[in-house]
Amino acid sequence: MSDPHEVQAVWKVMAESPEPEQQDQRSDSTHPSEGRRARRDSANARLVMISAVLGALLVFTVAAALNWPSSDAPGSGGVGEQRTSAAPPPPFEAAAGSCLNWTEPDASDIRKVNCSEPHLFEMTGKSEVWARFGPDAPFPSTEVFNELKTQRCTDVARQYLDDRFDPNGRFEASAFLPSRESWRNGDRTLHCALQQPGPAGKLYRFDDKVGRLDQSDTYEVGTCLGISGTSLSSPVECSEQHSVEIVGVADLSEEFNEGFPPTEDQDKYLITTCQEQLKNYAGSKNAAEDKGLALYWDNLEKQSWQAGSRKVNCKVAAPQEQDDGFSPVTGSVAAEVSVSDQPAPTTSPTPGVPATGTR
Repeated sequence: MSDPHEVQAVWKVMAESPEPEQQDQRSDSTHPSEGRRARRDSANARLVMISAVLGALLVFTVAAALNWPSSDAPGSGGVGEQRTSAAPPPPFEAAAGSCLNWTEPDASDIRKVNCSEPHLFEMTGKSEVWARFGPDAPFPSTEVFNELKTQRCTDVARQYLDDRFDPNGRFEASAFLPSRESWRNGDRTLHCALQQPGPAGKLYRFDDKVGRLDQSDTYEVGTCLGISGTSLSSPVECSEQHSVEIVGVADLSEEFNEGFPPTEDQDKYLITTCQEQLKNYAGSKNAAEDKGLALYWDNLEKQSWQAGSRKVNCKVAAPQEQDDGFSPVTGSVAAEVSVSDQPAPTTSPTPGVPATGTR
């Protein structure tokens, strides 16, 4: 991913007709909303490609707003450490495997914590960019930094995790830049790390090392993702306007245990699995289409499978007619919902700001 989520989203939308053996079980009173349905082909599933607005899943890197702390930054020395005015404080150091946390939007209170505690960054190593930036090079723009972060820190993350980094998972390779002052003094070091971003750029804490966590890009069942314009945003209460509601988590390892399954095989399994998940969540496998919504799911890519990811979300949403994002939904599919024909207000992203709660 050039930026993991700065791409067009591909949706797998649930088809209208039930499985042949389930035809008699469906009530004749069901009247799905026009324009919200897709028809099932001979494989019982047709992929409907919905190109979301570019940036619908945009994730902003923390280091677009933050720089590596200087030697006199809070947390750069030991807690309670006494220093004389003649002795400059040592530079802030955080080796690979260190975990960092902060509460201020600019990370001014950054500190090292035990990785078993909630934290925002897990350091993976350093990458020098002298080959690209000489001594007189200007401080990089955010766009240039994002390119560097993707190129360099993704490789560092792979090495750190022994090639078990899921580039499409819930963790993202990121970095702190040198400060402008240290850049002028010749610092060309990227301090690479792993972070857990949400759709609008906020960072969510995690409480273990990534190598011991499931990297599958899933949310808890019952989570509703907010909406900004026609794009995804940070989680909100389902009673508020939102874009997507998570109705299930499907584990592909329950069906596939002999290597990576092709997308077509995943879909054949997920169309029935997600229907069952929806039934458990909302009381009926037709609950989405009955209320003018579409059921869809994620697929795993081979890189994700090789990294150990096995789980995907089953979701419901109201895709717009012209395949250009989401319509605002209010209420849970498990109760009463309303779909607006007007775009939601657009909100500003919050890159690098610590989020409340869990992802």
